[in-house]
Amino acid sequence: MQTNLNQLRAFFLAAREKNLTRAAETLCVTQPAITMQIKSMEHNLGLKLIQKCGKDFHLTEAGDVLFGYVEKIFGIVEEMEYALKSYRELAQGSLRLGTTHSFARYYMPDLISRFQELFPKVKVLLKEGNSQEIAEGVLSFKYDLGLIGRLPCDKKLKVIPYIKPEFWLVTPPGHRFANKKEISLHDLYNEPIIIQEQGSGARYAILSLLRSHDVNPSVLVEAGSVEFIKEYVMQGEGISFLYKAEVEREVKMGLLQVLKIKEGPIFLQTDIVFLRDIELAPPSQAFLRLIQEIS
Repeated sequence: MQTNLNQLRAFFLAAREKNLTRAAETLCVTQPAITMQIKSMEHNLGLKLIQKCGKDFHLTEAGDVLFGYVEKIFGIVEEMEYALKSYRELAQGSLRLGTTHSFARYYMPDLISRFQELFPKVKVLLKEGNSQEIAEGVLSFKYDLGLIGRLPCDKKLKVIPYIKPEFWLVTPPGHRFANKKEISLHDLYNEPIIIQEQGSGARYAILSLLRSHDVNPSVLVEAGSVEFIKEYVMQGEGISFLYKAEVEREVKMGLLQVLKIKEGPIFLQTDIVFLRDIELAPPSQAFLRLIQEIS
Protein backbone atom coordinates (compact mmCIF):
# COMPACT_ATOMS: atom_id res chain seq x y z
CA MET A 1 0.00 0.00 0.00
CA GLN A 2 1.52 3.31 -1.10
CA THR A 3 0.20 6.81 -0.50
CA ASN A 4 1.79 10.22 -0.58
CA LEU A 5 0.90 13.63 0.76
CA ASN A 6 -0.01 15.05 -2.65
CA GLN A 7 -2.60 12.32 -3.17
CA LEU A 8 -3.88 12.67 0.38
CA ARG A 9 -4.21 16.45 0.01
CA ALA A 10 -6.12 16.11 -3.28
CA PHE A 11 -8.51 13.62 -1.69
CA PHE A 12 -8.88 15.71 1.48
CA LEU A 13 -9.79 18.91 -0.36
CA ALA A 14 -12.15 17.18 -2.75
CA ALA A 15 -13.92 15.43 0.13
CA ARG A 16 -14.04 18.56 2.30
CA GLU A 17 -15.31 20.82 -0.50
CA LYS A 18 -17.46 18.06 -2.01
CA ASN A 19 -16.43 19.57 -5.31
CA LEU A 20 -13.51 18.63 -7.56
CA THR A 21 -13.37 22.04 -9.24
CA ARG A 22 -13.01 23.97 -5.95
CA ALA A 23 -10.39 21.47 -4.78
CA ALA A 24 -8.43 22.04 -8.02
CA GLU A 25 -8.67 25.82 -7.60
CA THR A 26 -7.34 25.60 -4.03
CA LEU A 27 -4.32 23.61 -5.22
CA CYS A 28 -3.90 25.73 -8.39
CA VAL A 29 -4.13 22.66 -10.64
CA THR A 30 -6.62 21.39 -13.18
CA GLN A 31 -9.64 19.27 -12.26
CA PRO A 32 -8.28 16.29 -14.25
CA ALA A 33 -5.10 16.48 -12.16
CA ILE A 34 -7.15 16.14 -8.96
CA THR A 35 -9.10 13.23 -10.45
CA MET A 36 -5.83 11.54 -11.48
CA GLN A 37 -4.34 11.88 -7.98
CA ILE A 38 -7.41 10.33 -6.37
CA LYS A 39 -7.62 7.48 -8.89
CA SER A 40 -3.92 6.76 -8.41
CA MET A 41 -4.45 6.53 -4.65
CA GLU A 42 -7.48 4.26 -5.12
CA HIS A 43 -5.36 2.02 -7.33
CA ASN A 44 -2.54 1.87 -4.77
CA LEU A 45 -4.94 1.16 -1.91
CA GLY A 46 -7.07 -1.27 -3.87
CA LEU A 47 -10.17 0.52 -2.58
CA LYS A 48 -12.83 2.78 -4.04
CA LEU A 49 -12.90 6.05 -2.13
CA ILE A 50 -15.30 8.21 -4.17
CA GLN A 51 -18.47 7.30 -6.02
CA LYS A 52 -19.49 9.75 -8.74
CA CYS A 53 -23.08 10.31 -9.75
CA GLY A 54 -23.18 12.82 -12.58
CA LYS A 55 -21.59 16.01 -11.31
CA ASP A 56 -22.04 14.97 -7.71
CA PHE A 57 -20.05 12.44 -5.73
CA HIS A 58 -20.05 10.95 -2.28
CA LEU A 59 -17.51 9.07 -0.17
CA THR A 60 -17.59 5.33 0.13
CA GLU A 61 -17.32 3.74 3.55
CA ALA A 62 -13.55 3.39 3.02
CA GLY A 63 -13.47 7.01 1.89
CA ASP A 64 -15.20 8.08 5.12
CA VAL A 65 -12.61 6.20 7.19
CA LEU A 66 -9.74 7.75 5.22
CA PHE A 67 -11.22 11.24 5.50
CA GLY A 68 -11.26 10.96 9.29
CA TYR A 69 -7.52 10.30 9.28
CA VAL A 70 -6.50 12.87 6.70
CA GLU A 71 -8.55 15.52 8.48
CA LYS A 72 -6.35 14.93 11.54
CA ILE A 73 -3.18 14.83 9.42
CA PHE A 74 -3.81 18.16 7.72
CA GLY A 75 -5.01 19.70 10.95
CA ILE A 76 -1.53 18.94 12.34
CA VAL A 77 0.08 20.23 9.13
CA GLU A 78 -1.80 23.53 9.53
CA GLU A 79 -0.65 23.79 13.15
CA MET A 80 2.92 23.12 12.05
CA GLU A 81 2.77 25.76 9.30
CA TYR A 82 1.33 28.30 11.74
CA ALA A 83 4.05 27.57 14.29
CA LEU A 84 6.82 27.92 11.70
CA LYS A 85 5.27 31.13 10.34
CA SER A 86 5.20 32.52 13.89
CA TYR A 87 8.86 31.62 14.34
CA ARG A 88 9.82 33.22 11.03
CA GLU A 89 7.90 36.39 11.95
CA LEU A 90 9.44 36.46 15.46
CA ALA A 91 6.16 35.80 17.23
CA GLN A 92 8.01 33.06 19.11
CA GLY A 93 11.50 31.59 19.42
CA SER A 94 14.58 32.20 21.53
CA LEU A 95 17.88 34.06 21.35
CA ARG A 96 20.95 32.74 23.18
CA LEU A 97 23.51 35.45 23.83
CA GLY A 98 26.94 35.22 25.40
CA THR A 99 28.87 38.29 26.51
CA THR A 100 31.46 39.57 28.95
CA HIS A 101 30.64 40.60 32.52
CA SER A 102 31.16 44.29 31.71
CA PHE A 103 28.97 44.16 28.61
CA ALA A 104 26.28 42.30 30.54
CA ARG A 105 26.20 45.10 33.10
CA TYR A 106 26.64 48.24 31.01
CA TYR A 107 25.33 47.47 27.52
CA MET A 108 23.04 44.46 27.47
CA PRO A 109 20.17 45.82 29.61
CA ASP A 110 19.50 48.59 27.08
CA LEU A 111 20.07 46.36 24.03
CA ILE A 112 17.84 43.57 25.30
CA SER A 113 15.16 46.03 26.40
CA ARG A 114 15.05 47.54 22.90
CA PHE A 115 14.97 44.08 21.32
CA GLN A 116 12.09 42.92 23.50
CA GLU A 117 10.11 46.08 22.77
CA LEU A 118 10.26 45.07 19.11
CA PHE A 119 9.87 41.31 19.62
CA PRO A 120 8.20 40.72 23.00
CA LYS A 121 7.51 37.02 22.38
CA VAL A 122 11.14 36.06 21.72
CA LYS A 123 12.79 34.65 24.83
CA VAL A 124 16.30 36.01 25.46
CA LEU A 125 18.83 33.84 27.31
CA LEU A 126 21.95 35.76 28.41
CA LYS A 127 25.09 34.11 29.79
CA GLU A 128 28.33 35.73 30.93
CA GLY A 129 31.99 34.75 30.72
CA ASN A 130 35.30 36.10 29.56
CA SER A 131 35.80 36.75 25.85
CA GLN A 132 37.57 33.44 25.20
CA GLU A 133 34.84 31.44 26.97
CA ILE A 134 32.13 33.19 24.95
CA ALA A 135 33.95 32.59 21.65
CA GLU A 136 34.31 28.91 22.51
CA GLY A 137 30.63 28.80 23.46
CA VAL A 138 29.64 30.10 20.03
CA LEU A 139 31.86 27.46 18.39
CA SER A 140 30.16 24.71 20.42
CA PHE A 141 26.61 25.98 19.55
CA LYS A 142 26.06 27.10 23.16
CA TYR A 143 25.35 30.66 22.04
CA ASP A 144 23.86 32.04 18.83
CA LEU A 145 25.81 35.30 19.09
CA GLY A 146 28.70 36.50 21.22
CA LEU A 147 29.70 40.07 22.13
CA ILE A 148 33.35 40.03 23.18
CA GLY A 149 36.56 42.01 23.46
CA ARG A 150 38.73 41.41 20.43
CA LEU A 151 40.85 38.27 20.54
CA PRO A 152 42.52 36.11 17.88
CA CYS A 153 39.50 34.04 16.77
CA ASP A 154 38.98 30.64 15.20
CA LYS A 155 38.46 30.85 11.42
CA LYS A 156 35.07 29.20 11.87
CA LEU A 157 33.81 32.41 13.46
CA LYS A 158 32.59 35.42 11.52
CA VAL A 159 33.70 38.60 13.26
CA ILE A 160 31.88 41.93 12.91
CA PRO A 161 33.51 44.98 14.57
CA TYR A 162 31.27 46.63 17.15
CA ILE A 163 31.97 49.57 19.48
CA LYS A 164 35.26 50.77 21.00
CA PRO A 165 34.78 51.53 24.71
CA GLU A 166 37.49 53.61 26.40
CA PHE A 167 39.80 52.19 29.04
CA TRP A 168 41.29 54.26 31.84
CA LEU A 169 44.56 53.76 33.66
CA VAL A 170 43.62 54.10 37.33
CA THR A 171 45.70 54.38 40.48
CA PRO A 172 44.93 54.88 44.15
CA PRO A 173 45.01 58.52 45.38
CA GLY A 174 48.53 59.42 46.51
CA HIS A 175 50.25 57.12 44.03
CA ARG A 176 53.69 58.27 42.89
CA PHE A 177 52.23 59.14 39.47
CA ALA A 178 49.41 61.21 41.01
CA ASN A 179 51.04 64.62 40.59
CA LYS A 180 52.07 64.09 36.97
CA LYS A 181 49.98 65.82 34.30
CA GLU A 182 50.52 62.81 32.07
CA ILE A 183 52.64 59.70 31.93
CA SER A 184 54.10 57.66 29.10
CA LEU A 185 53.46 53.99 28.69
CA HIS A 186 57.23 53.59 29.09
CA ASP A 187 56.82 54.84 32.68
CA LEU A 188 54.97 51.59 33.41
CA TYR A 189 58.04 49.42 32.89
CA ASN A 190 58.14 47.00 35.86
CA GLU A 191 55.22 48.87 37.46
CA PRO A 192 53.03 46.47 39.50
CA ILE A 193 49.83 46.03 37.49
CA ILE A 194 46.64 44.18 38.42
CA ILE A 195 45.20 42.69 35.27
CA GLN A 196 42.23 40.64 34.18
CA GLU A 197 42.30 36.87 33.81
CA GLN A 198 43.46 34.75 30.87
CA GLY A 199 40.83 34.78 28.12
CA SER A 200 39.83 38.40 28.74
CA GLY A 201 39.70 40.63 25.67
CA ALA A 202 40.77 43.59 27.84
CA ARG A 203 43.82 41.69 29.07
CA TYR A 204 44.83 40.77 25.52
CA ALA A 205 44.40 44.36 24.28
CA ILE A 206 46.29 46.00 27.16
CA LEU A 207 49.23 43.59 27.12
CA SER A 208 49.44 43.85 23.31
CA LEU A 209 49.49 47.63 23.57
CA LEU A 210 52.25 47.60 26.18
CA ARG A 211 54.35 45.11 24.22
CA SER A 212 54.01 47.27 21.10
CA HIS A 213 55.77 50.01 23.12
CA ASP A 214 58.41 47.57 24.45
CA VAL A 215 56.93 47.78 27.92
CA ASN A 216 57.09 44.74 30.17
CA PRO A 217 54.87 45.41 33.18
CA SER A 218 55.17 43.50 36.41
CA VAL A 219 51.84 41.64 36.59
CA LEU A 220 51.07 41.50 40.30
CA VAL A 221 47.66 39.80 40.28
CA GLU A 222 45.38 38.27 37.64
CA ALA A 223 41.68 38.30 38.51
CA GLY A 224 38.35 37.60 36.85
CA SER A 225 36.45 39.99 39.12
CA VAL A 226 36.51 43.69 38.26
CA GLU A 227 35.24 44.50 41.74
CA PHE A 228 38.23 42.71 43.24
CA ILE A 229 40.62 44.60 40.95
CA LYS A 230 39.10 47.96 41.93
CA GLU A 231 39.31 47.16 45.63
CA TYR A 232 42.91 46.01 45.30
CA VAL A 233 43.88 49.22 43.48
CA MET A 234 42.09 51.35 46.08
CA GLN A 235 44.12 49.64 48.79
CA GLY A 236 47.29 50.87 47.09
CA GLU A 237 48.46 47.46 45.90
CA GLY A 238 49.01 48.44 42.27
CA ILE A 239 47.46 50.09 39.20
CA SER A 240 45.13 48.77 36.52
CA PHE A 241 43.53 49.45 33.16
CA LEU A 242 39.76 49.26 33.51
CA TYR A 243 36.77 50.01 31.34
CA LYS A 244 35.71 53.64 31.88
CA ALA A 245 32.12 52.77 32.84
CA GLU A 246 33.41 50.38 35.51
CA VAL A 247 35.30 53.03 37.47
CA GLU A 248 33.52 56.36 36.84
CA ARG A 249 31.70 56.21 40.17
CA GLU A 250 34.87 55.53 42.17
CA VAL A 251 36.72 58.31 40.32
CA LYS A 252 33.96 60.82 41.13
CA MET A 253 34.09 59.74 44.78
CA GLY A 254 37.86 60.25 44.88
CA LEU A 255 38.57 56.57 45.56
CA LEU A 256 40.48 56.15 42.31
CA GLN A 257 42.49 58.51 40.14
CA VAL A 258 42.72 58.52 36.33
CA LEU A 259 46.12 59.04 34.71
CA LYS A 260 46.38 60.83 31.38
CA ILE A 261 48.51 58.84 28.94
CA LYS A 262 50.94 60.67 26.67
CA GLU A 263 50.40 58.23 23.79
CA GLY A 264 46.69 59.03 23.81
CA PRO A 265 43.47 57.45 25.10
CA ILE A 266 43.09 53.68 25.01
CA PHE A 267 40.13 52.06 23.29
CA LEU A 268 39.25 48.38 23.21
CA GLN A 269 37.81 47.01 19.98
CA THR A 270 34.81 44.78 20.66
CA ASP A 271 33.28 42.32 18.21
CA ILE A 272 30.11 40.42 17.48
CA VAL A 273 30.93 36.80 16.67
CA PHE A 274 28.87 33.93 15.25
CA LEU A 275 29.46 30.78 13.25
CA ARG A 276 30.56 31.57 9.71
CA ASP A 277 29.05 28.66 7.77
CA ILE A 278 25.51 28.61 9.14
CA GLU A 279 22.50 30.79 8.45
CA LEU A 280 21.48 32.71 11.56
CA ALA A 281 18.00 32.02 12.92
CA PRO A 282 15.45 34.87 12.65
CA PRO A 283 15.91 36.07 16.29
CA SER A 284 19.69 36.26 15.82
CA GLN A 285 19.33 38.10 12.51
CA ALA A 286 16.97 40.61 14.12
CA PHE A 287 19.27 41.21 17.10
CA LEU A 288 22.27 41.65 14.82
CA ARG A 289 20.37 44.23 12.73
CA LEU A 290 19.37 46.11 15.88
CA ILE A 291 22.85 46.45 17.35
CA GLN A 292 24.30 47.47 13.98
CA GLU A 293 21.62 50.14 13.57
CA ILE A 294 22.27 51.77 16.95
CA SER A 295 26.05 51.41 17.14
